[in-house]
Amino acid sequence: MDNKNGVSSNKVVFDTLGFWNVYFIVKFALFNFNYIEFHVVENAAFLAFLLLPVGAVLNKLKHAIGVIIALLLLHHDSYLPPLSRLFSSTELLSNFSLVYLVELLGRMISWQVVALVFIAIVVYLYFVNWVRFTSVSVIGICYIAFFGGAGLLETQHDNGVQINSNQNIATVNAKPETNEPKTTLTGKLTQFYTQQATLQTAFPDSFEGDDFDVLILNICSLGWHDLEHVGRANHRFLMQSDIVFKNFNSATSYSGPAAIRLLKASCGQTAHTQLYDDAPAQCYLFNNLANLGFNTQFAMNHDGHFDNFLNQISEEGSLAAPLQSFANIAVTQKAFDDTPIYSDAQVLQRWLDNRVTSGSARSALYYNSISLHDGNIVVGQRRGLSSVDSYGPRTDTLFQDLELFMRKLEQSGKNYIVVMVPEHGASLSGDKMQIAGMREIPSPNIVNVPVAVRFVSNKLNKNNVQTKIINKNTSYLAISQLIANTIEQNPFTQGYLDIDLLTSDLPVTNFVAENESTEMQISNGLPYIRLDKEEWIKYPTN
Repeated sequence: MDNKNGVSSNKVVFDTLGFWNVYFIVKFALFNFNYIEFHVVENAAFLAFLLLPVGAVLNKLKHAIGVIIALLLLHHDSYLPPLSRLFSSTELLSNFSLVYLVELLGRMISWQVVALVFIAIVVYLYFVNWVRFTSVSVIGICYIAFFGGAGLLETQHDNGVQINSNQNIATVNAKPETNEPKTTLTGKLTQFYTQQATLQTAFPDSFEGDDFDVLILNICSLGWHDLEHVGRANHRFLMQSDIVFKNFNSATSYSGPAAIRLLKASCGQTAHTQLYDDAPAQCYLFNNLANLGFNTQFAMNHDGHFDNFLNQISEEGSLAAPLQSFANIAVTQKAFDDTPIYSDAQVLQRWLDNRVTSGSARSALYYNSISLHDGNIVVGQRRGLSSVDSYGPRTDTLFQDLELFMRKLEQSGKNYIVVMVPEHGASLSGDKMQIAGMREIPSPNIVNVPVAVRFVSNKLNKNNVQTKIINKNTSYLAISQLIANTIEQNPFTQGYLDIDLLTSDLPVTNFVAENESTEMQISNGLPYIRLDKEEWIKYPTN
């Protein structure tokens, strides 16, 4: 049958790639600049599909189907998590404000990639009459297959991340080691949790000596990598602390699980699947403090409604104290979901005012702040300033508020050990698998957080005390042990601070981090990730 132009609709069309060449040229460029992987077999099969001679009508259908395949294949070649992860996040995204969603959308656009696409289109249009671009695409795939690095089945650029005890952020190895067998990695993870199940902090049976308070400041979205990104890694607040942990693993990149892990700090690290199970009473840090006569207290600078955070603290963390009131406290920011964020300085000052007038001999405070959370808008900030751009100034404000609080503590005349423990980093720069601000995967740059400890008292002679840097790999059990050591040795009674003695037996914890359905571990200096209990893969780095 002929159409109205006299051309048979069943005539076989022997087609070149045509404009599809731009697709492959762009992918060659992205691969060359290490933006994506390049799966040779899959891309070669797609190219063959596009060149498949079919009838004129089917040819249109072939190219329509090709658009869908091209998008799926581009995602497959990228370092992004599976599409199922995106669909599972739709409920979370529904809670975000419109302003924050627009900001996130802007982060997804790489102007360098846009420039590469533009250049590829111009080059194609300019040279299409002189160059057989289909041959260029075929030769390009063959070149990557045989000279691109990993052979026919899969080619990828790969760098490994290694936690270096002499630095405060993850660093990149120039020559990554060979991939470990998947069974070895699974066995190492099982062995890690088996060993962790045997660990527990031994607190003293009774409290003796001068009274002091334990203050835990759980700060959201503060990582070493973020501080490096905004030039605050050597901030005065950190450098004036008595102890600073350079390789502390928060073990997760989400707030609720991080807070629960901190409140269960007195036992070894558990898998995420066991995090919400009941634990022995001695695993709960504030239970141990309460047994020693500490009056447990609870304050935050937000209402804790998002992700049911408030209930997770009280129920899963076994913190029974009521949340401190926000009455007459100034709102300094609006969160990513338009809820109010209150002044850290004023919330902490209210706690101190109540503490000074209380009759408790000893108190233990859990304080949670989201002043650095992604998507926050500072009250009165200029229009158009993103939360990434405001992160540095917000960090300065937070540290100024905490420094002011430290001075007020000293003026109160009481004794305190103050432990600042970030929940996780902010992921300011993002990486190949997730955009800036997203924390679906607990990568080393996100979970390596700055823990700072300060002993505050008029009775302590700290003239010769220098900041103690803890470089070994640690996690929450080290905090519990440090607090237990402080109770046991009670430097406030002695009148001098022996930091070396207080930190001499802090437990080392190998790097393992988890979110729901996401596992991360470092083995032989390289990071490996497993999604949904599938295969372990080496985590791609910038």
